[in-house]
Amino acid sequence: MNATTRWPWLRSDRAVAFLLVAAVVLVYGNSLAAPFQFDDWWLIVGNPNVDGLAGWWRGMPGIRPLLKLSYAINATLSHEPAGYRAFDIAVHAGNAVLVWLLARRWLAALAPDLQLPRRAALAVALLFALHPAATEAVTYLSGRSMSLMALCVLASLWLHEDGAPTWRRALSRLMFALALAVRETAAVLPLVLFWFALCSGMSWRLALKSASGHFAVLAAAIVAAAMIPGYRSFFGWSLGTRGIFEQWLGQMQAHAYLVAHPLLGIDSNIDPQITVPIGIDATTILVSLALAGTVVLALMSRRRWPWLAFGLGWYLLQLLPSNSFLPRFDLANDRHLYLAMIGPALILGVGLSRLRPPLLFELTLLGLTLTLALATVRRNHDYRSELALWDATVRSSPGKARPWANLGYARQLAGDPAGAAAAYRCSLRLDPHQQKAAINLMLLSTPWRDAPERPDDCRRPTGDG
Repeated sequence: MNATTRWPWLRSDRAVAFLLVAAVVLVYGNSLAAPFQFDDWWLIVGNPNVDGLAGWWRGMPGIRPLLKLSYAINATLSHEPAGYRAFDIAVHAGNAVLVWLLARRWLAALAPDLQLPRRAALAVALLFALHPAATEAVTYLSGRSMSLMALCVLASLWLHEDGAPTWRRALSRLMFALALAVRETAAVLPLVLFWFALCSGMSWRLALKSASGHFAVLAAAIVAAAMIPGYRSFFGWSLGTRGIFEQWLGQMQAHAYLVAHPLLGIDSNIDPQITVPIGIDATTILVSLALAGTVVLALMSRRRWPWLAFGLGWYLLQLLPSNSFLPRFDLANDRHLYLAMIGPALILGVGLSRLRPPLLFELTLLGLTLTLALATVRRNHDYRSELALWDATVRSSPGKARPWANLGYARQLAGDPAGAAAAYRCSLRLDPHQQKAAINLMLLSTPWRDAPERPDDCRRPTGDG
């Protein structure tokens, strides 16, 4: 008895799409009541350029215009955060369906010997849809740039097929342009198309031809961005953040964090505790070797296991803009895994589908999806208030000054001046130059500001925020 006999609904694309949408709504439903958080206050609530369509138009030309337009449309409909969150949940559900459609196509090309590829594609889509690493791109409103960009990227990939009608290829390139208008990290899409063509057995020349239209769109976008002062300022500021050697040291720590924490589902953190080491350490060496080994494995497996080569290449390419050579203030954020984790999900989906008997696959997939779903629901619960979010963040990053400063402010707003002062003092103990903590502590009334420091002020919160 095969999977489509045991699961007759698996033959229907509509049934699978309904399942994926229902799963997303179910695990993200508890986030609808959450308030605005952290960067949301200046990026969305206090930003005149996204306070309605007229404000958006006044702010043009500017960076990430389509992202800002989405916020402006939300503001026009309602200023309540629930409306923004419902939009993000819908985007994530759409992405899950697109991953399902793409995984079917990818597996047909890259693993033609795979029995019942539809169940493998379903596994890929469910792993993506329910993984808690996606919460920062879905539940955190300021992380929308990743999920909305992903919607355009995945739609562009789905529309792009060799031999497809001219209108479909043109629409694919338009979706790529829209993805770049949401977030500039979509720039790796032509490389993804090129790599997929190579893994599918095309020659280098034909693979380059297949992606040539998207490379042309990218070239035009680079020229357009160079003419916009906002992009010139954005990239100029980024390049001045740190030197090449420091960037390498920092990004090896960042890659270690991304794999060891959010990708494995162990921990989701809005402000991870990652620092640039003062020199080469064991983590730097091990991660550098691991990344080099991954590149070699992807290249060597291209002909024998093309699905493995594509999955590894996808992961590395999606992290290339944010976690390689271009410096950023924050070394890593969980939301950067949003698109990248589709690669590991594809590899795991193929591996699971090969389990025998089929019941073992079904039980394993059920266990994985339930575990991921519960982790996502639990992580969304952390967003129920600013106090709860920063309480959870300090538990994950107890040695970082900024989460303590933000926890102090959340406690202050919640009417706990003593707790706020303790958090501010802890922040300043970790970083005497943390201006936000110093200013907010100074503005507290005298009894709380001058209270003696207690030994337990900097202990990890208990999680009851």
